[in-house]
Amino acid sequence: MPLKPQPDKKADGLLDKEKIKIKEAKKSLFGNIVKAGANTNNSLAVSGTSALSLPSKDDGKTAGFSSSFNAISFWILTVLSLFLAQTPIISLLFAPVTQFTTMVHELSHALVCIATGGYITGLTIVSDGAGHGGLTNCIGGMPFFYTQAGYLGTAIFGSLLIFVGQYPRLSKFILIFLGTAMAAASLFLIGGNVLSTGLAGVGSFLWGIVMSAFLIFAGIKLKPHTANLLLLFLAIQTALNSFTGILYLVQLGLGLSPSGGAWSDASNMASMPPYIPAVVWSLFWFLSSVALLTFTIWHTYGKRIFKVSNKKTIA
Repeated sequence: MPLKPQPDKKADGLLDKEKIKIKEAKKSLFGNIVKAGANTNNSLAVSGTSALSLPSKDDGKTAGFSSSFNAISFWILTVLSLFLAQTPIISLLFAPVTQFTTMVHELSHALVCIATGGYITGLTIVSDGAGHGGLTNCIGGMPFFYTQAGYLGTAIFGSLLIFVGQYPRLSKFILIFLGTAMAAASLFLIGGNVLSTGLAGVGSFLWGIVMSAFLIFAGIKLKPHTANLLLLFLAIQTALNSFTGILYLVQLGLGLSPSGGAWSDASNMASMPPYIPAVVWSLFWFLSSVALLTFTIWHTYGKRIFKVSNKKTIA
């Protein structure tokens, strides 16, 4: 009988060791794949969260400036606006800005008129020679609300621009949006009623189209930090206009203005029940605007200065 081959124990031992090494390598490879997958999921979750969140005030760092630069720019533009706007020659350069704020004032009247069931038969944003920077003719609606909307609406709009001005990455989009909205208003509210407003309507329509084109162009062409400076400038000018306009009404109500006989939003309110004097309405709008703008500025740019001064004191 042939002899059975004897198993080679050494060879079997080597094979077993190789199998163990292969199993350990597979486990190690599988573990690394699991860890890599977990890290990828975590990174995706983080990036997904940041993509869905609103832009922060410091997002402007990617555009070459920081939140502190944004705040400093706001206060410098505010101080310059307060002083330069009173300079005779330089104030002429603010004419386009005056037309912009007048457009905001008149559109506030118009939008509230339409929202309360009325319709617009005429809208202008140029002077009529009788002390009015612009006029809005509304039929129907609720006069008690849309008459007040001019000055209060300007203050609210200025506060909104100050608030969104904190987010430099949004500035280009906001300028384009403002230009588009102003173009629509110029076409439908001003241009659509130009036959009833005459030359004032034609001039207002041209101003509206020019301002619309400029804002859209600025939103497309300007760099983010430059667009943010322009947006802040418009915000400050709109806010200041709400103050100066209401102070003019207070002067009218007290008989301190040469054009004391001119009618105004306040005198229109005084002719409605409960027949509150015009100067009272003017003071009410002034205090409301001051409260709103103070609240907005404090919660946007005011707190930053307070925090910085506190840090310096503690240090």
